[in-house]
Amino acid sequence: MAERSLKVRKSEVLFEEARKDLEMGCYNKAVSAAYFSVRLMAEALIGDIRTTKDDKVANALGRLLGRDARESMMWLFGERKRADHRPYFFDESAASHVIEVARELLERMRERLPRE
Repeated sequence: MAERSLKVRKSEVLFEEARKDLEMGCYNKAVSAAYFSVRLMAEALIGDIRTTKDDKVANALGRLLGRDARESMMWLFGERKRADHRPYFFDESAASHVIEVARELLERMRERLPRE
């Protein structure tokens, strides 16, 4: 399986895990998985990417989909950092919002993926 296809598949798995985590009340895990789902889909869409820096990936995504896509990805990154590294606890409402933003961005990226 090509690397792009693997990234798309992993993105889909992570998003489904985020939804399940939300249902189970694991809100911080849901936020983190939602972000990484977006990150992998962005890498799949961008293609040949030579950086691992989140802001650079978001910038490249912004060049493809527009400034709002970049801003959404950076917002999701900030929420992921709060979930994983800060003394903050997500509740159902906040985690649901993160997952909805991720879902919308994932849909936009899927529409732009090259057909394999």
